[in-house]
Amino acid sequence: LEQYLSVLYSYFSNIQVCFDGYDIHLSAHEMLSAPTLFIEEIDADKTLYLRVADVVKALPDSFVDKFGINMVAQISVPGVIDVKKLKRVPMQDTIEYLRTEILRFAPDRQAKKNVYLADDTFIIPENIAGPFLLNALPSLLKTFDLVGADKLKTYKISAVTPSLNIKLSSGIDFLEGSAKVRLNEEEFTLQQLFSQYTERKYIQLSDGNRAIVDDGYMRRLQRIFRKVKKSDKDRIKVSFFDLKDLEELVNGPLEGKVFEHHRKFYEGFNKLTRKKLTLPNVNATLRPYQIEGVKWIKYLYDNNMGGCLADDMGLGKTLQTISVLSLIYPQESKPTLLVMPRSLLFNWQNELARFAPQLSAYTYYGNTRDIKEAMQHQLILTTYAIVRNDIKTFSAQEFHYVILDESQNIKNLTAQSTQAVFMLKAPHRLALSGTPIENNLGELYALFRFLNPTMFGTLDNFNHDYANPIQKNGDKEAMQCLQRKIFPFMLRRLKRNVLKDLPDRTDKTIYIEMNNAQANLYEQRRVYYKNQVEQSIAADGIQKSQFVIFQALNELRQIASIPEKLSNDKITSPKLDMLTETLLNTVANGHKAVVFFNFIAGLDMLGDTLEAKGIDYVCMTGSTRDRKMVVERFQNNEQCKVMLMTLKTGGVGLNLTAADTVFIFEPWWNKAAEEQAINRLHRFGQKAKVLCFSLITQDTIEEKIQQLQQQKSELFSALINSDSSSSKQLSEEDIKFILG
Repeated sequence: LEQYLSVLYSYFSNIQVCFDGYDIHLSAHEMLSAPTLFIEEIDADKTLYLRVADVVKALPDSFVDKFGINMVAQISVPGVIDVKKLKRVPMQDTIEYLRTEILRFAPDRQAKKNVYLADDTFIIPENIAGPFLLNALPSLLKTFDLVGADKLKTYKISAVTPSLNIKLSSGIDFLEGSAKVRLNEEEFTLQQLFSQYTERKYIQLSDGNRAIVDDGYMRRLQRIFRKVKKSDKDRIKVSFFDLKDLEELVNGPLEGKVFEHHRKFYEGFNKLTRKKLTLPNVNATLRPYQIEGVKWIKYLYDNNMGGCLADDMGLGKTLQTISVLSLIYPQESKPTLLVMPRSLLFNWQNELARFAPQLSAYTYYGNTRDIKEAMQHQLILTTYAIVRNDIKTFSAQEFHYVILDESQNIKNLTAQSTQAVFMLKAPHRLALSGTPIENNLGELYALFRFLNPTMFGTLDNFNHDYANPIQKNGDKEAMQCLQRKIFPFMLRRLKRNVLKDLPDRTDKTIYIEMNNAQANLYEQRRVYYKNQVEQSIAADGIQKSQFVIFQALNELRQIASIPEKLSNDKITSPKLDMLTETLLNTVANGHKAVVFFNFIAGLDMLGDTLEAKGIDYVCMTGSTRDRKMVVERFQNNEQCKVMLMTLKTGGVGLNLTAADTVFIFEPWWNKAAEEQAINRLHRFGQKAKVLCFSLITQDTIEEKIQQLQQQKSELFSALINSDSSSSKQLSEEDIKFILG
């Protein structure tokens, strides 16, 4: 499949492939080919035949050249195919570099003439091949991959498969002990192995041979093992969360009492389906997938493990959580702290009153908040901002359970809210989010730093072991290792898989052409800001250029959607005209609609038009106080046909199933934020087919945002079958792409 799609996309630049059971992503990232050395042959007189080739690891060795591949398709995880542009290493430069390295070991000028190059294969006589292999090959392995190392025994170089001998005992957060690695008949400590491999890319054996160890195997060893103390070179420590990977490395189950708990815990997940659930005391009939979700959360709770319920929006994460809480209380005396965005407070209050009125809840918010009174209740509802502001108060309390709703709010490790959440004390932890990863793997680290703090070690460890190999090098093995590690602690179900009776959703993008005046203004300001941003980055760097970048992106987005505000109403918006026309037709045909904006100006202008046309509508922005009243009027009043709201305000915590049509007036940086908004309508309780319109102004920043959305969604799709408006999420390459 990977080979077929690689050929297909290489020869057809404007093609869309639909393949049942797979999501196919056209990536904005490039894949780098790997220069590779092939030991083709060592003949009877020890002449070395060394071929150099440009290889893509996902494809057979000669495949790229044979078929002229320039696009590569990879199955990163089951069900997800990434298609990336192939960036090849200039082959002539590689050959010249290798020729220089080989000729360095020729004893004289005449000997250099005995080295031949036939196509891409060097033919090297023994008197040069020997010194070259012993002295230059190890350093070349830092740049080149090596195939055929098993043929190098003549030159005392051998490919070796290590075997592990491990002795571990219980520690506080880690298992501690020692490990020896056997290469042929010699034993090395892990620290000896790592030290030699890091410095030389090979291991020196006592018989004079140099052992070449598989690079992927070494990376896995380095990910799993951590030193206890630098001064104690023989001691290692292993995280509980790495024991599954360790068993794979030793090709069998780990023996001994120390591993019994680990094995029992992981095997327990396989028994959850057959396990009977004591039905929670809630006023609802749980669907089968919700029962499975409650079992999973309760199993992690019973084993003092944290987890993230990452179900698709609209599948009832709140109800599943309330069900678990109703199984815990009233037996437990200490309260549970539920932290959420402010916009979700009234939603949680309503859901608790509806599904579990027997649970006593206190909303810790506003000027009258009282922690002593709050601690007398079973549940305490509060916001991320309040936790940040009152962290001294909260960190002094002992909670039984801490639950984060919309947990992507702690994705920024350095943010004060994130640091405050890390200081909360509770033996049990749970996160709820339909989009736990929106932009990069650092967000995943922040999430599990809260859920299971010892899982990944330090941020430097995580970046070295996972983030850098995956995001910079497209390391498939590292991605699969990370996925295996988090898999038991993250549960995600998609609506299309569990809600078979959910009506279809149709997405349609409407492209709008700018009028001449708008196009002239846009191009004038684009060129101006392109120069401004380039000068600022060159002088001060991207971090100190955030203000001018934000200003540029903000103004160009406004010109693309609502040029009236930047032209004293001299330039009208073709997009707003298109929205108005389509919306009026929608209402005339008896449908209710929700329109999401980024800029208040567009919302106000459409509101004026609806008022003039006599169409009843409601608005919700960040300044709306009584959100509950606005939602109930729209949901229950037949005369109220339209709801206008900002994307950030209406993206979470609302049930808007009275509407079946949604308009995204301006695209947002992250597709996940738009999906959250759309899923206010397309969720359990929706009876009609949902129609979603995205309005895009052609030849503007909006088209560029669309392409970046796809790029930013790849990590989430690959790892796990909100809102990031800050320009700090954009790299310098992103900025150049947008303003180009």
